[in-house]
Amino acid sequence: MDRKVRLPLLGQPDPDVPKDVHFVGRYALGVDWADQHGSIYPFERLRRDCGCGGCATLEDVTRDMAWPAEVARVDRGVRVRWSDGHESLYAYPDLRALCRCAACTGGH
Repeated sequence: MDRKVRLPLLGQPDPDVPKDVHFVGRYALGVDWADQHGSIYPFERLRRDCGCGGCATLEDVTRDMAWPAEVARVDRGVRVRWSDGHESLYAYPDLRALCRCAACTGGH
């Protein structure tokens, strides 16, 4: 996966570490990063971007499959336990690379 490498400035926090992880409305996870960037991850897209390899090949991600039963910040990233029992771990740098906002994708 090609991703931009963001290096922390001396004395500044690591840009790939979130300040806050929260829900955005009823269908997305929001992350406020240490460098003031904000990302929004719709649950369905987040489930498809699971690193297990199997979730990306799911033809039809149902609402139940893409509904988090539990979201927790852990040392290495954000862990999501989905309502169908599957668990995903999104390492912070990988989660940051999944941001699809205009600034991160080069859009306007």
